[in-house]
Amino acid sequence: MQDGFLAGKLEVIVATIAFGMGIDKANIRSVIHTALPGSIEAYYQEIGRAGRDGEPSRAILMHSYADRYTHDFFFERDYPDVKLLDQIYGRLRPEPQAREFLEKQSRIPGDVFEKALEKLWAHGGAAVDAMDEVSRPNGHSDKWRDSYIAQGEQKRSQIEAMIRYAQSNHCRMASLVRHFGDIADGQKSCGICDFCAPENCIAQRFRALTQPEENVARDVLDSLTISGRSVGQLHAELCGPRSLSRDQFEELLGAMARGGLVRLTEAVFEKDGKQIPFRKAHRTRDAEYVDEDKPLELTIRDTTYAAAAEKRPLKKKRAASKTKSKFKAPRQTPSLNSHLEEALRKWRTGQAKRLGVPAFRIMSDKVLIGIAETQPRTAAELLAIPGIGIASVEKYGAQLYRILNEARG
Repeated sequence: MQDGFLAGKLEVIVATIAFGMGIDKANIRSVIHTALPGSIEAYYQEIGRAGRDGEPSRAILMHSYADRYTHDFFFERDYPDVKLLDQIYGRLRPEPQAREFLEKQSRIPGDVFEKALEKLWAHGGAAVDAMDEVSRPNGHSDKWRDSYIAQGEQKRSQIEAMIRYAQSNHCRMASLVRHFGDIADGQKSCGICDFCAPENCIAQRFRALTQPEENVARDVLDSLTISGRSVGQLHAELCGPRSLSRDQFEELLGAMARGGLVRLTEAVFEKDGKQIPFRKAHRTRDAEYVDEDKPLELTIRDTTYAAAAEKRPLKKKRAASKTKSKFKAPRQTPSLNSHLEEALRKWRTGQAKRLGVPAFRIMSDKVLIGIAETQPRTAAELLAIPGIGIASVEKYGAQLYRILNEARG
């Protein structure tokens, strides 16, 4: 598939982000995201795969409110509550202890324990050797806690910034370059994105304002100054319970921004030591020339279909025990699986010693158990095991196949 795509025999390929990062193909015309990336930095890098030959290209971002739940799920998985890390840290001793012993003592579920221990180790709160023995590091301190919390907050802020970008009413390119500190180019509109050229959109629909929306728009202009006001305050002041909802009000402001009557900016205020982002709306110079006797010629995004989709309930997640891989695992006796798991753990320990890292940095227990149970024969089957990425397949695939083949006899 990859060779065919690179040779131009295939026009479209569906792949993971990891695949896209390794593509060196200059004439890619479109990059389509079917879900919200985790950060603006990642998104900018990924869309940069298109148009490297200098010819026109496009980036399409499909997103919905459900993407937020996906990112929350991964965040909670990858950043356990700091109290769990404290629980492990409190049981550490200067002398090494078996990881299995600590896990039983802490009574933290296996997957969560492994992730919490990994984070504790990464931030200097624990020492873990290749034999999976854990101890309190020399010259230990509680500084790991501040580092861990700060990293989690940074990750959260990246996701929030990406959500704000997707929901913003600004020129897409100007927003991107402004994010990276290019203030000069950040003031220039690109003229071709969905904000700048709604008439050319094929994935979104736009319409004229209704009379109630136009009435609110004129109230906004009367209430605004060049210095700006909080969007939340404006909505509370101008829209009663029977008027526009907050989302509808945001869409109206977007239409006014598109028409050059208001300018929307991002701002922050501090509360309880945390920075809370919010939007401000500013009246522009062009608003001075609005004729009160003529209709406002503005186009607003038609959210009829989007609103209907968002009212549909999310499908309930299947229980983990019911989740099936794309391939069927060969039936094996428990004794063979145990033998395989032991062989895989021995291999992992050897790799960890060679590289001088904790064993879980090579592969997690869950991944090893998955390999022992499914006994993959191809890279595709190996990639189907949760926790295995393309880098692991390329680095360790041959060794894993050898261990599996030896076990099969």
